[in-house]
Amino acid sequence: MKAVSAWLEPQEGVSWGCHVTWRRRARVREGGRARYQTTRGEAKDARWLQTKGGHLLSFQDGEAMYAVRMERDRVLMVRRGEVSLTQVFAAGKSQDLVLRAYGKELPVRAETRSVQVSVGEAGGRAHVIFDLIYADDVEQSVDLVFQWVRRS
Repeated sequence: MKAVSAWLEPQEGVSWGCHVTWRRRARVREGGRARYQTTRGEAKDARWLQTKGGHLLSFQDGEAMYAVRMERDRVLMVRRGEVSLTQVFAAGKSQDLVLRAYGKELPVRAETRSVQVSVGEAGGRAHVIFDLIYADDVEQSVDLVFQWVRRS
């Protein structure tokens, strides 16, 4: 049974300032061994824009600029910085991507396992679980969360 999450119907063109936090927790499997990495970010001067059919976060942290578009069952993330990537998250979706990192282009396959988006009047949360498989057989299982709170 699928959990029902809150969904604030977007009103075209409505926008607010907001505070965004994000967390990326990855289990990296390489050569039969596993290690864990957790990274976090925060943007106090973010923008939450409601667009037709979805909600859009636009923010910058110390490492990159982000645009994250959320629909009921899908998330599109665009990250630009030393590491750049555009990725669509939809449960069961596989996608071949190019990760641009520190002057290199790395082919990677992304397989989304689950997407949960919850949006209310005061903010929301997008939670994505996915796997990344690199050409050199390194695999990552990733748990990614974006949370935002509207500024009053």
